[in-house]
Amino acid sequence: MLCFLIPLIILFIIFDINYFVRTYFTVLIGRIYQKTVPLNNITTIYGFCSFHDCDIRFRHLRLARILREIDFARYHFYDRTRIYHRSRALKIKSLQGCTHTICIRPVHLFSFYKINTKLIYWDNRSLFFEHELITIPDGKIRYSIVSRQYAIGKNGESCELLLENLPGFDKRPNCPDYINVWLHSMNITSTKLRKNIEEDNK
Repeated sequence: MLCFLIPLIILFIIFDINYFVRTYFTVLIGRIYQKTVPLNNITTIYGFCSFHDCDIRFRHLRLARILREIDFARYHFYDRTRIYHRSRALKIKSLQGCTHTICIRPVHLFSFYKINTKLIYWDNRSLFFEHELITIPDGKIRYSIVSRQYAIGKNGESCELLLENLPGFDKRPNCPDYINVWLHSMNITSTKLRKNIEEDNK
């Protein structure tokens, strides 16, 4: 018995098994019960705030768990829009760039919630998603999150190639004002960091 138990414990310590189980479960449920959708559609996953997800006082859903849930929502969107299938065919990988999180209200312990995910814009370098975390009983938006994903292929930036010919590609949205402002602020920060690096290397 111990020869099976000890490796299992070591496996749980070294690897985040729950993360992989939740990922495969979310994608599998989507494939079984949901149809594929165009790029301009909103996809939805569901969750529950347990003790494992809360802060140290067991009162609210902590931000680290919310960002983890956003991963699952994004994987679900990739699969339902067939971005995942196309990325495998073209050998294009997705890399998390950055997130912008706005907390409107906390998510309390034992709350059921859903996360709506929408692709709001893309350029040749990256995809921009908007995620809304909404508690189900009252329908209130608790968190609004914008995430940026880089598409990396053998030939460099590959977003256009990744999304080309997928349903909804012809309805490319205009870049929202708040995304432009966000990009501008990141460019300022990047310029500042590059200057600091150049000064350190002198």
